Amino acid sequence: MIFVSNHRKVNIRKLETSDFDALILYFQNLSESTKKRFGPHAFDKQTLIDLYAAPTDFIGFIAIETNTGIIVAYIIIKAGYLQHDSFRLQSYGLTPDHETDCTFAPSVADLWQSSGLGSAMFGYIIQYLKASGIKRIILWGGVQSNNEKAINFYKKHGFRTLGQFEYHGMNEDMIMDLFNLNNTSHKDAKF
Repeated sequence: MIFVSNHRKVNIRKLETSDFDALILYFQNLSESTKKRFGPHAFDKQTLIDLYAAPTDFIGFIAIETNTGIIVAYIIIKAGYLQHDSFRLQSYGLTPDHETDCTFAPSVADLWQSSGLGSAMFGYIIQYLKASGIKRIILWGGVQSNNEKAINFYKKHGFRTLGQFEYHGMNEDMIMDLFNLNNTSHKDAKF
């Protein structure tokens, strides 16, 4: 998928193992503020190998600026839910389902934030998840309560707040229900 913003073109696609070095550079170039808000995993090559080199419950998506070849956004999705979040999710009356839930953590390079790229990537990923049979998206570790920009983004795209919890400050658990699933299947739709 191609996205254009301010005459800059971006290609959105699944992460490949050949992207690992460029993704590490992406992590290194994030501001400290952005790094503090995005932390689903360590930002090193071994972690990427562990997550993506063999078929697992994880899938990554990236946005690459076509003129430079630089990664400008990254999203990780885990099939199911984080086991250590299970009790908290159940306390909201939610019954986590490994088959139809997924856990989602997005990031966008500082210079691309508020450009519409996050919305474009999210739309692309929603179609992929629907085709994969996913019915519900859970935010990975919630969102920091003071991150109004992210909370507004999630609400704009249909997420709702389940509740709050304390972990290095207040956080909000949010989910999105995917309704009106189409019956098409994505040829690569497996985690």
